[in-house]
Amino acid sequence: MENNRLLVPSPVSGTAFPRWTVVVLVVAAALNMALDLLGITPGIAWATLVLTACAAGGAAASWVEPAFQRRIYTQPTATRLVLVFALPPVALVGGTIASLIVGLPPALLGDQATTFLAAMTFSVWLWSAAIGTSIVAFLDVAVSRLVGSLRPRLMIAIFALMGWVGAGGLGCAWVAWKTMHQFRANAAILDLNFGAGPLSRDQVVALFATEEGQLAAIVAFALIGILPAFPAIFSAAAKLADAVLERVHPLTEGFRAITSGELDVRVAEEGPSEFIELAQNFNQMAETLALARRMERSFGQYVSEQLLDRIREQHGAAEVPTALKTATVFFADIRGFTSMSEKLEPDQVLGVLNRYFEGIVPVIDAHGGYLDKFIGDAVVVVFNGPVDQPDHAELGARCAIDLQRKVDEMNAADAFPEVGTLEVGVGMSTGPLVTGNLGSADHLEYTVIGDTVNLAARLQGEAAAGEVVVDSGAAEALPADLPTHARDPIHVKGKAAAVTPHLLWPTS
Repeated sequence: MENNRLLVPSPVSGTAFPRWTVVVLVVAAALNMALDLLGITPGIAWATLVLTACAAGGAAASWVEPAFQRRIYTQPTATRLVLVFALPPVALVGGTIASLIVGLPPALLGDQATTFLAAMTFSVWLWSAAIGTSIVAFLDVAVSRLVGSLRPRLMIAIFALMGWVGAGGLGCAWVAWKTMHQFRANAAILDLNFGAGPLSRDQVVALFATEEGQLAAIVAFALIGILPAFPAIFSAAAKLADAVLERVHPLTEGFRAITSGELDVRVAEEGPSEFIELAQNFNQMAETLALARRMERSFGQYVSEQLLDRIREQHGAAEVPTALKTATVFFADIRGFTSMSEKLEPDQVLGVLNRYFEGIVPVIDAHGGYLDKFIGDAVVVVFNGPVDQPDHAELGARCAIDLQRKVDEMNAADAFPEVGTLEVGVGMSTGPLVTGNLGSADHLEYTVIGDTVNLAARLQGEAAAGEVVVDSGAAEALPADLPTHARDPIHVKGKAAAVTPHLLWPTS
């Protein structure tokens, strides 16, 4: 299809920067510095350190996601690959400088460096998050060229993050082990001034003197080494989730459009193989639905809208039950058209007929008539056919009158210059008839049969140009504002008794 609206993935917008973190940072830093100056117990000071560190980490997490999203994922492939390797050191240096500017002055005013250490949390988080971003970005740039499926991509990303966590823990454990060896080799190191630190000199000596203490210290340092990896995990997980949501979003928009009836939408077929296949299936579904709609519209040009609505209500089943019912049928035929058409070219004949039908079919639809068929230059219209219409006789009569008025209107507008004017005779009958599908299992036609239909055809032959003639059954069913005038009885083919025609139009 042409002019399709293409839905493509769009970067997921980051969350707004939480202003509360700034307030917490300022309040906690000021409180921590005041506690240092007043000599308050270390426990409270460490509590403020934790609070400050959490606020710094929250600020970094909220800032780094949208920043990295814009800087990394909106760049060309080559630029993105360079940024993948440059991002972690740049984040570390930039975050450290910012932390020194913010955290060092308050730390120099107190006896402890807790405010400085809290400020450095921002730098550590920024650096670790940059590593997580680089891992995902590298997978997107490099690994995606080799691995088309989403599942192995996620597995590789998880293993990479596990490696980063393990490296951090093993690195700090190795540092702890080397540090304890230095302590044992040079006891003078233990003469450091621990001041208000969490462990006294004697506690440190006792800790390193036993194997259990040494093991506990190594485990503690390993855990400390693992902690900085959590921002990387958080950042990588967020970006992996965003990568999946970016692919799901066009599909969600596409299904929303399909639900609202908009079938000219397509989803970009890109990304992991699973999403490519899903997009292909969606596009095929949209194309199939659009084709079905076009076929339904084309089908609607061959059958009445009433019958089409009946088929829709039956969810596509064309089964219309056979019924014996009282209904109204009229035939409308152009007088003398056969002789007129002999003087015209074939395209002129069809041109006249098509203009005539284009004028009268909307009149039939406006009155709720079922246009049963075209028979050359004649039309057969049924009321109380596929749709129940208790006032079918009145509807048929008013439709036949308006049809004659429409023909007069078209003649006045010189709609048929090839023949000058058209004159139509209408015969209508009301009575019992059989309605239902006629044909084979492969080709069906909804139609009406019976003596009432035959009588309407005979009365049409009795109607002069511009007249509407009805039978007694129709005349008796019409309201008072649609009077009829009985004519002399006539004998028609197929009926033993005489039939009395009634002139409905013109009224005088």
